[in-house]
Amino acid sequence: MRIKRFSAPTLKEAVGQMKKELGSDAIILESRKVKKDGIFDFSKKERMEILAALDNYRDPNKKNTEQKFSRNKTEDIKFNSDDNLKLQEIELIKEELGEIRITVAKIADFLRYRNLPSLPENLLLVLKQLLDCEVEEILAKRLIQEVHMSLKGEEYDDLRLILRKLIGKISAMVKTTPQNSKINSTARIIAFVGPTGVGKTTTIAKLATQAKLIDGKEVAIISADTFRIAAVEQLKTFANIAEIPFEVVYSMDEIKNAVAKFSRMDLIFIDTTGRSQKDKKNLKEIGNMLSSVEPGEVYLVLSVTTKYKDILDILEKFKTLFINRIIFTKLDETTSLGLILNVAEKVRKPISYITFGQNVPEDIEKADSRKIAKIILRRNFL
Repeated sequence: MRIKRFSAPTLKEAVGQMKKELGSDAIILESRKVKKDGIFDFSKKERMEILAALDNYRDPNKKNTEQKFSRNKTEDIKFNSDDNLKLQEIELIKEELGEIRITVAKIADFLRYRNLPSLPENLLLVLKQLLDCEVEEILAKRLIQEVHMSLKGEEYDDLRLILRKLIGKISAMVKTTPQNSKINSTARIIAFVGPTGVGKTTTIAKLATQAKLIDGKEVAIISADTFRIAAVEQLKTFANIAEIPFEVVYSMDEIKNAVAKFSRMDLIFIDTTGRSQKDKKNLKEIGNMLSSVEPGEVYLVLSVTTKYKDILDILEKFKTLFINRIIFTKLDETTSLGLILNVAEKVRKPISYITFGQNVPEDIEKADSRKIAKIILRRNFL
């Protein structure tokens, strides 16, 4: 089998390239729209990209030593009685396997929810949804109990009413920064901290772009992430494209000098090294560096794809950095968004932004408690 990727301004042209090179028997495995010049391209030009495959590929330059033949539709495949019997046995096995899968799923469902309280059908349905989204069981049961107590009579049969009440309960729990507030309303120096791989650098790129292009602010970026050269280069490339002043620092003195250098800027964004919550030594170094410039806002960037147990550990270890804001990233990479509610319940810090893709500056928006409540439940109901 030969597999190859083709790219063109339109899908029709990409398919044309595929057929020209692989032939009409090639199949499309995947198609998608891609930016022409990567995530930092502001021109918004898109191309169609397809991944194609051809089974039993033969090089057209080689001599074909096999004889070509044609067959009538009715003569494509011939089976004797034994073949037919085998096919029937295979179909029977498939049916039995299907029934086994259904039975196993029912058993798994029973074991998973065997300890749930006795509830009216719609409340039990919504409770299962919360648990499927990985909301903590104690928290999920508490929310459903509160909704339960607010219902009466025929209201138990109104699933939409139950969902509205639940959304109201969840949104009241999720603290966010005011929608009409600007990122610089209370701070001029803004730092971003978090573990490796959560999308911190891309998030800074998005916010810096919005601050400059939408809010009309003078912006500078300081990178203290000297551990990951690729991250520094990525942010530097972005800064050059967006014409944002950029500085790399390696010590406490250098970060203070950089802040002084950008003293006339409206906003200074500081990117720190992504570190494991278990790396106490380097977390302390980051804390000392930030303390020397006293940022007004410190954002902890968390990925919703991280295990909740690890999130709890991150929250505990990173609190030494004086976190006062939270950003959740990668909402497009999972359907289990109950993690956001769990964190909101554990940490009384406002959620400021959510991100859901790599496009700069589009794939980010201010957190809204009601919208967060809806996306937690969206998989089955909304």
